[in-house]
Amino acid sequence: MAYDPQALLVAVVAGLACGFLNTVASSGSAVSLPILLALGLDPISANATNRIPVLLAGITASADLARRRVIPWRLAMRITLPVTAGAVAGAMLAEAMPAHDLRLAITFAVLVALILLLTRLRDIINAAVTGEPRFGLREAALFVLVGLWLGFIVLDGATYLLLALVFAVRLPLVQANAVKNVLLVPTTFAAMLVFASHGSIDWTLGLAMGLGSMAGGLIGARVSVSPSAKRWIFGLLVAVIVGELIHLTARYAADLPHSAG
Repeated sequence: MAYDPQALLVAVVAGLACGFLNTVASSGSAVSLPILLALGLDPISANATNRIPVLLAGITASADLARRRVIPWRLAMRITLPVTAGAVAGAMLAEAMPAHDLRLAITFAVLVALILLLTRLRDIINAAVTGEPRFGLREAALFVLVGLWLGFIVLDGATYLLLALVFAVRLPLVQANAVKNVLLVPTTFAAMLVFASHGSIDWTLGLAMGLGSMAGGLIGARVSVSPSAKRWIFGLLVAVIVGELIHLTARYAADLPHSAG
C-alpha cells in the first residue's frame, strides 16, 4: 500500500514516542498501536506491524545500555528462553483468533498494571530495594505467561516484564529496566517471524515507525541511566497507563449508543 508523506511523518513521530517510552518505562505501544489503526490498518495488521518499532527501539536501547555496562547478561540470557517461548505461543494465538474487539481484556491488564504501580512498585522505588536476584522454576513459569502476552498483543507487555523483574526476580529498577529492553528483542523478533509468515506486517509503515523508534530508544537509554531515572520511569509509567485507561473508557462510552441501538 502507498502512503503519502504526511502519513509516513506521523508514523515516524509515533515511532519516536514509542521507542522513548518503551526504553525509559513501557507502554510505548499505547502511542504506536492506535496510530497504526488510525492510518488504516486492520487490528491484526496493526498488532503485527507494531512489532517493528518495538524491535528496533529494543536493539538500539540494548546496545547503548550494554556500552554503559548496566545489563546483567547472564541473568538476561536465562530469562530469554521462557519469555521467548511464551511470545511465540502468544503470536500464534493472535493469528489464530478472528479480528474482534479485545478492549475488555486490554483494559483489565492496564488496570492491574496501574494498581501494582501505585502500590508495591512505588515502595520499591522509594526504598531503593536491592537483593540477591532469584530465578527458578516459579519465575520461569511467570515469564512464559508474560511472554504469552507480549506475543499476543505487545501493549503493556513491557510493563509486565518490568514488574516481573522487580517483584519476582528482585532486580533494582535501573537494572530491571535494562534487562526489560534486552528481553524485548528476542520476544519481538520471534513474534514477528510468526506474523510475517502470515503476511500480516505492513513493512512500509513499520519501517517508518522503526526509524523514529531507534532515535527514541537511543534518547530513552540515556535518560534511563540518569540520576533522575527512578522519577522518570515511575512518573512515565503512571502517566501513560492512566492515559490508556482514559482513552479506553472514552471508547467504551462512545460505543454505548451504538450498542443500545
